[in-house]
Amino acid sequence: MVVYINSKENEKIKFAYKLKQEKYRKKYQKYLAEGAFDLELAIKAKVVEAVFTTKQLDIDENIVQYIVNEDIIKKISSLSTPQNIVFICSIKENKIDKLDKIIYLDEVNDPGNIGTIIRSALAIDYDLVCLSNKCASIYNPKTISASKGSIFLMPIIKKDLKEFKNTHHIFVSALKEEAVDIKQIKTKKPFVLVVGNEARGVSEESLSLADEIIYIPIKNIDSLNVAIASSIMMYLLK
Repeated sequence: MVVYINSKENEKIKFAYKLKQEKYRKKYQKYLAEGAFDLELAIKAKVVEAVFTTKQLDIDENIVQYIVNEDIIKKISSLSTPQNIVFICSIKENKIDKLDKIIYLDEVNDPGNIGTIIRSALAIDYDLVCLSNKCASIYNPKTISASKGSIFLMPIIKKDLKEFKNTHHIFVSALKEEAVDIKQIKTKKPFVLVVGNEARGVSEESLSLADEIIYIPIKNIDSLNVAIASSIMMYLLK
């Protein structure tokens, strides 16, 4: 179905604009995403409810298309240079077939890092990305942008790490005296790989739950970005 909208004061536009705020994303269980590439993946994942676009698209006729002008796109877009496609997605419960390989984000605050980790997890064939309650929002526009569409395909949940203690081997990444070089580790499935906050690292609670503490040996600098470190460790533990 195709509907034309010319006013920023239209109720559909006002609703989409609300979804730029986390409180409304939680309230309505919906979020915004942008761009033709992301739209294609989101349609495959069957999460698209409506599309705002400046020209009609060749997509499933059951998805309503709101044809709008560029000013309206700018109002609801989160990008400095909008791509003229903004769409509403529903937040749906993930169906998870197996949980052999999990990456757990412990208070990761930067949405760009979260999006990059989600992208790497999908590429390296992990089963789940799990976030602690103090992480940045999964549906922050920067998270979605950095994920490059992988957010629509990768199972993602929020859960306490302690809930995996009796079912999974827990590897915690930390620069501790007792930490073991990750290249010396033998993977034990099912497992959870825990990475921490950009500034503080993992929490004391996560350390207390660790079966093994691991690190990446590096030279010339003292640390790696959490998204880069996560990608390396996911690859080595696969």
